[in-house]
Amino acid sequence: TTIKCMSNQNLSMSNKIWFSPLNVIYHFKKLESEGKIAPGKKFYRKTCEAFITAISLIGIIKMLGREFWMQIVDDKEGSPDIRTGCYDKKIRGDDFAWQDVEVVTYDDNSPESLVDFLLRTKLSDSKAYDELTTILCHIHKVTYIPPTQELNRRLLAKNPKIKSPIIILGKTDPKKEIYRMAQIYPTVDLDIT
Repeated sequence: TTIKCMSNQNLSMSNKIWFSPLNVIYHFKKLESEGKIAPGKKFYRKTCEAFITAISLIGIIKMLGREFWMQIVDDKEGSPDIRTGCYDKKIRGDDFAWQDVEVVTYDDNSPESLVDFLLRTKLSDSKAYDELTTILCHIHKVTYIPPTQELNRRLLAKNPKIKSPIIILGKTDPKKEIYRMAQIYPTVDLDIT
């Protein structure tokens, strides 16, 4: 996999609280069913970013067989939207490694292709995300998505200077909570339902 993490020795965070992704999913669904979070309500966008990241972390946990945690980053920091982390012995003993996540939603308000949407939003020349920031694209509309290898080729052809890993995530059934996730850049990886 191409998930790259930075060790905690370079991490200066004011928020030290980390959540299990299952905890985030449970509370999102509970608050949603109670009507406490909904479009137009305060913090809705932020809670959706946390929910989508939690779903992706469940896929990564299933694939890599190790635990991950997440924290919701205050919008006052600007970037990232969410921070994820795990213990990674490859870095140094029991060091906690973290990864920044920028979430973007491809929905009915996005008329262009998925690749063009990504290039216009999170991968535009005005953005400067590095290889330690994952772009997580939530596909929230019924649409045809080309095969992951084709998406990878299109991204490389249109902007070979992209540094950030790119992961797409979308529901595979409109009525069930079943998602498919795949990394489409820099390589095709992490493909799981």
